Amino acid sequence: MRFTGITMTGLLAAGLLATTPATAGATPLAPGDEGSAYGLTATGPAAVGPAPAVSSASREVRKSVLREEHTKLFNASALNASAAASQARAGVARLNVPKADMTASAVSADCAHGQGASHLTNAFVAGRRLDSSPPPNTTVPVDVDGVGRASMILNKQQRMPDGRLAVTAMELTLPRPEGTTLRVASATCGRGGRPAGKPAGRPAGKPAGKPAGMPAGKPAEAPAPTPVERDLPVTG
Repeated sequence: MRFTGITMTGLLAAGLLATTPATAGATPLAPGDEGSAYGLTATGPAAVGPAPAVSSASREVRKSVLREEHTKLFNASALNASAAASQARAGVARLNVPKADMTASAVSADCAHGQGASHLTNAFVAGRRLDSSPPPNTTVPVDVDGVGRASMILNKQQRMPDGRLAVTAMELTLPRPEGTTLRVASATCGRGGRPAGKPAGRPAGKPAGKPAGMPAGKPAEAPAPTPVERDLPVTG
């Protein structure tokens, strides 16, 4: 398997909507309350992104890439990202990763006030359906012919040093000599109070629903990974 790099100019050349504020006059919050999001990013020989990417500690900003994108690693379309104080959302439609035999009609991540969730619509690996609302940090081992064992984490949740929560709907790592990691639909938010501007326009995919309430007192760290004990053979 061989990957070729692409440039951000090519990825965003057509179909990138301008950053759009949804409200005016919102009072900026502390840096730890900033919301941020991106549609997807890839590291390694086929490095891409993050794209589109937004961040805001006050009113909403959002970006979209509406055209279909092709690389040696993935195909995707309708990439969306929006962020405001303590809130963020990201989504990708019609995702296809041929080497991992993985497809999804839509992948989305939602983060609000330090709580998050992910949702997968019609997502499959090697012909097997993935959970539409996976628990935090669900791991799925995938054997890829000619590549080795790939690592997939669904609904990855991490607590950042500044207290914000980062939610990535899907993270796929292929065991190449130089390493290749694809992250799809990522949203990061703080625990601050409800801001004046609420992000509008949920990204592609079925709404993930409202996450469970955070208990009082010192917030708990993001849950530890939940292994899924099964091997999913993939034909190349």
